[in-house]
Amino acid sequence: MSHRPARLLLAMSLMLPFATGVGAQETAAAPAAAEGKTLEQSLTEFRQGLLQIETDVVAKTVSLTPEEATAFWPVFKRYQEEKVAVIDAQIAAVREYSDDYWTLTPEDSMAYVESLLVRDQRINELRAKYLVEFAKVLPPGKAARVIHVSRRLGLAGQAKLATEVPLVR
Repeated sequence: MSHRPARLLLAMSLMLPFATGVGAQETAAAPAAAEGKTLEQSLTEFRQGLLQIETDVVAKTVSLTPEEATAFWPVFKRYQEEKVAVIDAQIAAVREYSDDYWTLTPEDSMAYVESLLVRDQRINELRAKYLVEFAKVLPPGKAARVIHVSRRLGLAGQAKLATEVPLVR
């Protein structure tokens, strides 16, 4: 395996927390204010950028024939569209958690962690669903590689995010 895709995956995955982490408000707010954009607009644009990065990594790490590409990319687009809802829920949960961190009750902490577990379950269910969908239009090895790339990007981002978000109190 080439080291180039691995370095590319690592570099891109390290950007994820800036879209979803506690520091996202400061990171996104400065450029947003300078361009007259709201925080929400900046986060939406950044999320779209992350999805584009995922698309680029898949395109570079999964060799598709023209016929496979024609069948695959519309399915991949649906996968990403469904993933947006999960990402948005995570952004909202982290934002609320960071906004209320100093006044969280034990019940609030429990609710936050439960929301993390629900998000983990939803993203895993989505990956399982689309592994089957991708295998309908790609050979099994290529379908598995797409989900593996997506999962690695997600896990790396989640690991980085975990270092940025303080533990519940």
